[in-house]
Amino acid sequence: MRPPHTTDPAHVAGYRVLGRLGAGGMGVVLLGRSAGGALVAVKLVRAEYADDPEFRVRFRREVAIARRVHSPWAVPVVDADTEAPAPWLATEFVPGPSLGDAVARSGGLPPDSVRVLGARLAEALGAVHTAGLVHRDVKPANVLLASDGPRLIDFGIARALDDTVLTATDVVIGSPGFLSPEQARGGRVGPRSDIFSLGCVLAYAATGRRPFGSGPVEAVLFRTVHDTADTAGIPHTLLTVIAACLAKAPEDRPTADGLRAALTGDANGPWLPGDLLQLIAERSALMLRLPDIEPTRPVTPATDVPPATGVTPEPDTPTPTRRPRRRALLGAAALTLAAGGGAAAWFTGADDTPRGKGAAPDRPVLAIGFQADLSGPGRTLGEAQRDGALLAVEELAARTETPFGYRLVEVDDRGETGPAATAAAGLAADTTVVAVLAATSGKALGSVLTRYDQAGLPVLSVSDGDPTHLNRVFTCLRPNDAYQMRPVVEYLTGRERGSTLVVDDGTPYGWQTTRALGEALRTGKRPMTTATVAADADHGPVARDAVRSAAGAVLYGGGPAGAARMARALTEAGHRGRVLATQAVHDPRFLTEAGPSAEGWLIVSTVLDAAGASSARARTFTAAYRARHGNAAAPLYAAEAYDAVHLLARCAEGLGRPRIGRGDLLPTVRTTTYQGVSKTYAFEPANGTFTGEGLSFYEVASGRFRLLGDRWTLWPA
Repeated sequence: MRPPHTTDPAHVAGYRVLGRLGAGGMGVVLLGRSAGGALVAVKLVRAEYADDPEFRVRFRREVAIARRVHSPWAVPVVDADTEAPAPWLATEFVPGPSLGDAVARSGGLPPDSVRVLGARLAEALGAVHTAGLVHRDVKPANVLLASDGPRLIDFGIARALDDTVLTATDVVIGSPGFLSPEQARGGRVGPRSDIFSLGCVLAYAATGRRPFGSGPVEAVLFRTVHDTADTAGIPHTLLTVIAACLAKAPEDRPTADGLRAALTGDANGPWLPGDLLQLIAERSALMLRLPDIEPTRPVTPATDVPPATGVTPEPDTPTPTRRPRRRALLGAAALTLAAGGGAAAWFTGADDTPRGKGAAPDRPVLAIGFQADLSGPGRTLGEAQRDGALLAVEELAARTETPFGYRLVEVDDRGETGPAATAAAGLAADTTVVAVLAATSGKALGSVLTRYDQAGLPVLSVSDGDPTHLNRVFTCLRPNDAYQMRPVVEYLTGRERGSTLVVDDGTPYGWQTTRALGEALRTGKRPMTTATVAADADHGPVARDAVRSAAGAVLYGGGPAGAARMARALTEAGHRGRVLATQAVHDPRFLTEAGPSAEGWLIVSTVLDAAGASSARARTFTAAYRARHGNAAAPLYAAEAYDAVHLLARCAEGLGRPRIGRGDLLPTVRTTTYQGVSKTYAFEPANGTFTGEGLSFYEVASGRFRLLGDRWTLWPA
């Protein structure tokens, strides 16, 4: 990293610029830090390239597609301001060296390292291709090395930029020496062009040499089209598969999935040589020594709005006036975005009346959209949140002293992308709707965030923790999946003396949760082993290995179906140590499918079982829910949705204005601290990530989840 140039901005949106990571013909890449301390790489495009309207269209399309790429080995685009005079985008910052820097420093990599490199980059390209993209610039400089694997960068967006700027002047798109023959000829490219480029990268990683040599660009392009690649020095165990990637005809090359399968194999120990792992550790430490974060204070509402009916503040839980800084677990992904305004859709609501007795008919009505899966596979989750939200709306509407009435606008998207698009279009067009509570599937939510972004409509979710869903209008009302590992690390390092077996189910969620844990345990030099087992696969071999190796504890990161298989397999193998699991296992299906084998499992969750909690707020909420629903217990997520509506009311009424716009609520939500029934809600102002306190802990006992408490110090001994 180099210091910023005098021409570089001091800030890009909500990010303080700390240095310059690189530069090119179309812009610069800057190291930025959010107000809360998260590091990002910010690509700032030169303003002159934004004058072409076609560029804007392509840029918007590519950003929307790139946000759907899900791979642990691809650094995603997490935000972009496509409308700024100088468009920009932010990605996760990876402190490790590029593959090019590593090979220049240490020479070719060992065969096992090349195999892991190829398999994981193939997986990343598979995700890129599935999202409808072609990378077109796979090269060593676009591969960053982290302690747990490589990261592919600059996918998707390069296509938007290059289509406008380079194609118009008949310049070959890509990097000579690492592009395919069809690219060298200026022809049409597809997914297998990326496979050829990856083959060049793997040959370079194995030998330290470019397979088509160096020299004048014209000579390199000629050799790429007509000559056989130089494969001398490639280990024989890798030669066949790399040579297949370098076939001249695209149809003769493997697919990304085929290449991944060919390279996947057993890998023991670290994936990189010790000197490169040391370099990564040194660069990570350097990032922690960067200039301190600029002090910030949350904007507290001007009006002290009373809490929900009958709920009084507890003396032992004061609402904080200053949000404490928090360091993320070392190695956990820090996906950050810029906060933005949004179209101000002013509402007066003169003709609307709120639900609930006692509501004054002449108050303007604050409409809250509720997009949910109410008839599909996520119906139980959607209905639970609807019931909690409606209870909050009715309580708020019954308060005659407040300036607004409230109503909930419900739309059912069945958890599918098509109905989700229709639902989002309707809510975005309804100018009385000033915020949306999303209780739908992750796939459906991800498909409509761009639409809500364009409308400037704030979106809140209490159940979706996918970090790739972050954008300028989305606020996550729960701790992210990586942060759930903080108390687990403290438990394992403080209570367990043996090794830990960390198992994930091969899904993005499983990787997200277990990656942070693995990084923290490795940093603390705690003994651990890892395994990946698909949810529908045989878990017996992994369970038996855990018993043979005398693993003191097992951490399962994955969904309820795989967790149930793991539980039964551990019981059959005779495991007697602790077993821990995360958010996704806090699901009644786990109890049903695992049966007695679930007993004793410890679960960390972002959801509070209000009926089992002892706080005054939880007791009051539970009583109100039972009164409304015929003595039925509040289901999981009802309390969180109830909190979300009250949070919006606190923000709206705290503004002290007779009318509220969408653009008013977004920054207010992100700078407000609110003590709810289930959590203390606080957020990173720049990107809407959750920074409050909100983890609950459970032990499976007698076939049910027994609430242990809301602090990790309450883990059982």
